[in-house]
Amino acid sequence: MNIQQISRSFIHLPIAAAAMAVAAIAVIPQRSVAQREGSGAWRIQWIDDGDKIQLSFEDYDRDGGRSSTGYTVALSSLQGLSPSQLRGSSSHAHFQLKRDAGTFNFDGRVGNNRGAGQFGFTADPRFGAQLASRGYSRPDAHEQFQMAMHDVGFALIDELKSQGYGRTSIDDLITMGEHGVHYDYVHALGQLGYRLHDTAALVDLRDHGVTPAFITGLSKLGYNKLGADQLLELRDHGVTPSYVTAMHDAGYKNLKADDLLELRDHGVSKDYVSSLMALGYTNLTTDDLLTARDHGVTSSFAEGFKKLGYTSVSLNQLVKLRDHGVTPDFASRVRAREGSGVSIQELINRRDSGDRY
Repeated sequence: MNIQQISRSFIHLPIAAAAMAVAAIAVIPQRSVAQREGSGAWRIQWIDDGDKIQLSFEDYDRDGGRSSTGYTVALSSLQGLSPSQLRGSSSHAHFQLKRDAGTFNFDGRVGNNRGAGQFGFTADPRFGAQLASRGYSRPDAHEQFQMAMHDVGFALIDELKSQGYGRTSIDDLITMGEHGVHYDYVHALGQLGYRLHDTAALVDLRDHGVTPAFITGLSKLGYNKLGADQLLELRDHGVTPSYVTAMHDAGYKNLKADDLLELRDHGVSKDYVSSLMALGYTNLTTDDLLTARDHGVTSSFAEGFKKLGYTSVSLNQLVKLRDHGVTPDFASRVRAREGSGVSIQELINRRDSGDRY
């Protein structure tokens, strides 16, 4: 029956019955959105990382708008889907992903290391009561769907309690899940001594790439008493375990975290140090490296003067040459006119007097 047919049928209804029919029609879109919140499209892609796959959802939010979510999961967590199915030729597949908040049921086709189809979500009717028993409010249907989508379950909630985090809201728990702050992450940080008592701080660290592997890597290199703020700052500025190792290899060990941060910010890398060492500039202090880098003294700049016969130019002299705009090309033109006996200071004097050659 279409809308016109429904409208004509109202003529033959009592007023009260007609009003009830109108009310029923008015709520149809809301029921449709609620149903679509728990269903949508899925895609999977094998990742060349053992058991890992990329799982992507496309579903509808509570306002009926499309949303996309993707993350890495273990293939073994998808019940009913085997590695041989995913790797083999295209075939029909039906499998599940079970979470504390409910179960995702997937239907579609898989093969050649990928797959796609439709999913439906079945909420676990016991979930709300179990949350309430832990002192949380009961989630509505949309919140429960989001908690399942982002793997917010009892292991995370209980771990937060055991580490002394205050009871947070359902929205905050969902935010944690959206940002990848799951049980494994919180537990691993706690094991490393980082119990922050603030879930927002956990989200901040996770967003900036402060992982347990990052913390452990720095700890093995001697940086094992860093605060959460220090870890975040080092990660943001690119002071990674690999950077610290590279600087160790270049001869710069036992540096303070702040020294490493300053060197990284100023672009002092292992390659930069090695290039200067290759030209004979060894045993440089961190201040020497920072001064040279800040003033634009590169290995090609230094090598240019060595090729002209200035084999004993100090790093400080190179800095002065660079500051006064004396390039190897300028020095070459002066020497071509006046001979090879022009000193470093004479080159600087000529450049300062406006000599451009």
